[in-house]
Amino acid sequence: MTTKKVTGIIVLIFLATSAWAQTNRDGDRTEGQVSFGFSAQDYNTGRTSRVGSFDATVRLLPRVTIEAVANGGIYFGDSFGGGAAYVTVKPDAKTYLIAGGGRNSYSGTTVGWSGTLEAGRVVYQSSRGALRGLETDFNLTKRGYYFSPSTDVLLANPGVVVYLPRDWTLTLRAGAIRTTVAGARKWTPSGSAKINMPLTRRLSISPGVTFDSELSDVLQVSNISARGFGAGARFWLTRLTSVEAYYFRVLYGANHLANDSYAVSYALRF
Repeated sequence: MTTKKVTGIIVLIFLATSAWAQTNRDGDRTEGQVSFGFSAQDYNTGRTSRVGSFDATVRLLPRVTIEAVANGGIYFGDSFGGGAAYVTVKPDAKTYLIAGGGRNSYSGTTVGWSGTLEAGRVVYQSSRGALRGLETDFNLTKRGYYFSPSTDVLLANPGVVVYLPRDWTLTLRAGAIRTTVAGARKWTPSGSAKINMPLTRRLSISPGVTFDSELSDVLQVSNISARGFGAGARFWLTRLTSVEAYYFRVLYGANHLANDSYAVSYALRF
């Protein structure tokens, strides 16, 4: 199978908004958010992708939020378009549950459909000391493709978020990916680490590293191992609007393949 890079329904991994964590610059809860994004990948073999997205999130009830996503563009020469919907429920102040999925138009190079379940809980909080909080989560996502032979991918992605003084956060993930091609299954490990560092009240940066992980959108259907490194940045234009961007360099374990992944988005909260 030729190398094909998997693009998810939400293509801006670093930049995607979380329905359960909408806040303004001052940390105040907001009722909704809309964002517009653009992402791209450039391989050293000349293959490219250019994808745009629109993401709208609205709080319907105090503990229920709905998110709708539309995306489309050109992926490895194939045009595609699609959408997704997600519902977030917060049973209490420390717990959230997310369920949803999406579908793209027919494409011979990228994901056709996906379904996601995610749960998370804050297990520790403190107003002093080196550890200010600890949150755990688990994401289970399955994706299907219009490839021949039939192909699907299952991602089991547990993680922990460590809250540090001065609003620094460290996100660690160590999961597994199951690839099924023509009925033959193969499991591979994956992992990532990212730290968010506020430099000023308006500007924060988020350097990160990955291996076989979607933090930098590097999952390979053909199970070619990958490692990536890069960073994201967020700048608050006002207390309700922000601009974000990221760049990742991804190196693959076969054929000297390399990839530059980058994106930018604009978000408005209300």
